[in-house]
Amino acid sequence: MSMSTLSLPLSTISIDRASHSSGTVTVQISGVELTAASRVFTVKAQGRPDRRRYTQRQEERMGTFSRRLRCTAAAILCLAAGQACAAGGDFLDAIEYYYPSLDHYFVTANPSEIAALDGGTFPGWQRTSLSFKVYDPATAIPGLVPVCRFYGRPQAGLDSHFYSASASECDLVKQRFPGAWEFESNDVFLVALPDLTSGACPSGSVPIYRAWNNRADSNHRYTTDPVVQQAMVAKGYIAEGYGPVSMPVAMCSPTLLDSVPACTLVASDTAPVAGTSITLTALCSGNPTRYNWTGCASTAQTCTTSSPTTGLRTYGVVASNSRGSSPSAAVSVNWVNAPPPPVCSITVTTDNPSPPAGSLAMLNASCSGDPTGFTWAGCSSASAICLTRPMTAGQRTYSLIATNAGGASSPATATINWQDAAGTPPGLCSQFPSMLYTDAPWSQAAIYTAYYGDFPAFAWNGVWVIKFTVAGNAAPGFTGRLTVSEWDGPPTGRDSTLSTVPCDFRPTDPAGANGPLSHSTGTTTTNNFVVGSAMPGLPGLSPGQTYYLNVRNWDIDSRTISCAQAQQRCDALLYLAP
Repeated sequence: MSMSTLSLPLSTISIDRASHSSGTVTVQISGVELTAASRVFTVKAQGRPDRRRYTQRQEERMGTFSRRLRCTAAAILCLAAGQACAAGGDFLDAIEYYYPSLDHYFVTANPSEIAALDGGTFPGWQRTSLSFKVYDPATAIPGLVPVCRFYGRPQAGLDSHFYSASASECDLVKQRFPGAWEFESNDVFLVALPDLTSGACPSGSVPIYRAWNNRADSNHRYTTDPVVQQAMVAKGYIAEGYGPVSMPVAMCSPTLLDSVPACTLVASDTAPVAGTSITLTALCSGNPTRYNWTGCASTAQTCTTSSPTTGLRTYGVVASNSRGSSPSAAVSVNWVNAPPPPVCSITVTTDNPSPPAGSLAMLNASCSGDPTGFTWAGCSSASAICLTRPMTAGQRTYSLIATNAGGASSPATATINWQDAAGTPPGLCSQFPSMLYTDAPWSQAAIYTAYYGDFPAFAWNGVWVIKFTVAGNAAPGFTGRLTVSEWDGPPTGRDSTLSTVPCDFRPTDPAGANGPLSHSTGTTTTNNFVVGSAMPGLPGLSPGQTYYLNVRNWDIDSRTISCAQAQQRCDALLYLAP
């Protein structure tokens, strides 16, 4: 028996149910060698935790150890169910709060923080009326894991809290964002982890969903209500966790007793191609023991189905346990025709326009048609991104074929001429300590610097240069844009220029002869353009001409580098829409 834990089979417990609010439990441990000098039990008496210490006697080492304890009704019911569970004082309520002007959510199970928030110590926060159960971090129960908590520093543009029950995720935040996310605790409360593949929670627990606001101020909402989670996703939040992409589970909230199930039905794809298969998953409270499906053949929590024809189909499930059956949950799936085969292009990112052998190149495939498979030649990868590092100089051509339900793409190719030594920095780039260089095609593309792992990459004091050539047949009057935004890090002020010269951050010259055609500054920058003659507010780009988007980490107001040196790099995402 561990401190604060009662883990006993039903046969060892006798219960006096004379009172509905409390009762007497006789705890007996027979035939167990007690090795410690004492045992401490935490129970709840008159609504308050009560620690009682019972000294072990010599004659009890291999005998029977019995004590009569006063417990709450909840603890008695837990024991009567024959479960391994904590005494009544170990359960906590994680209370949710909302700050309207920030549009931020916050959850805490700490009594002092709850009292301060309810008492107005932190004006602006108000209860949402939602909460979920967790265990006190002092509780020792097999299968539970501690939850870490971080505070996003306001100077990094955050002012928010982040929770995770994954030890590896906690360590990753410590390593990657020491200047942005301040580590507060490794065990603010205890929960269970879901199955990392299916997202299923252990028996005696229900899913805790996590939704990220997908904004620079990076705030998360945690809820056990699937309807709330779906509403947040509909607002633009991103669901995070394990299991089905449409409804992943981040953590699992413990429960004392099963209630009548309530279910939400999700599909792995709501617009699949006719003839392919999808998986339907019933996310239910109450630990169901049986599932009755409509339109799909299964008796389990999940059901795999297909349709030979296109059209809208509705699937349903009713889950039941010893206490009753859930209302029917349903999901509609629109089976569609196969899409056209993908059309792909490849961007190449290196640390120099003439990269030396032994350095890294990142090949990034941008494809239409939502490919489901990628086959590379000359580079080894099964995804849209392939990293290569040849050790000898020479010209190499890389190609990609992407596939979807409609077929295979034509090969997309990229050629890199590897050198014995790095070439001289182009244009005005010698003024920067380092450079990340991307050669992009004239096509829609999303490029992430984070996947370029070699130091210094897009360094705190470096520059990112994106080269592209306007297609010779580009239609005059066609408009496009190049947008650079923050990626997986604190908000970083940036200066982006559109120029015919690499690393050109001189004052703007609309003619492009003595400076860049345009400047854009902020944590998100957008340089718009038009093909052909310039228009008011839009520089004109000539078909067949090569241009450069130049990006640096720069605060335009203070005229200082905006990325902290301690971070070493500040990654970004470029979206090119020609």
